[in-house]
Amino acid sequence: MVHFAVIGLGNPGLNYRNTRHNLGFWMLDVLAQENKSQFKENKDYHAHYTLMAHEDKKILLVKPTTFMNESGSYLSSLLSYFSCSTKNVILVHDELTLPFGDLKISNKRGSGGHNGVESVISHIGNTFIRFRIGIGAKPLPQMKLSEFVLSKLSQSERTLIETHKDRFIKAFFSIFDNGLSATMNFINQTQRSQQPQ
Repeated sequence: MVHFAVIGLGNPGLNYRNTRHNLGFWMLDVLAQENKSQFKENKDYHAHYTLMAHEDKKILLVKPTTFMNESGSYLSSLLSYFSCSTKNVILVHDELTLPFGDLKISNKRGSGGHNGVESVISHIGNTFIRFRIGIGAKPLPQMKLSEFVLSKLSQSERTLIETHKDRFIKAFFSIFDNGLSATMNFINQTQRSQQPQ
């Protein structure tokens, strides 16, 4: 049994590394590194996964190896195997409606047009927690949305997102320790206080 399952969304393969759509994978790599955990592949569940410990809790980290629009296909059986309720699933994904590097935590929402989130909802419902990392709106009207989300982060964006790692990690640990409502309030208040007056 695990207390939480953290599922990062992304596309498998080197071609998609460091793209906006793969920030879910990036975040899980950060958590695994923080805990000195190594991912291993499970072909039955089409995922890379590892277990990490936080205080007295066991946390499952999952990166689906299906492509983004099939992200939810094997999650139900994987969660059943580890006896994890969908209410204790934290889905990490990129978010177009947020400024780059911003964080919003929510739950019981629609997909917002995100194909990976849509796939997860269609397979396990929408009771999970959403950990949404902003990638900003696409810069050019003529640029296709798919081109934007699959574009590589610039060097300055990669540097910027690295500076947010500690804040993101603290947000996860707050969910584990303090619950969803307290964490949502803390994140929202923190980001409001950081905005220019």
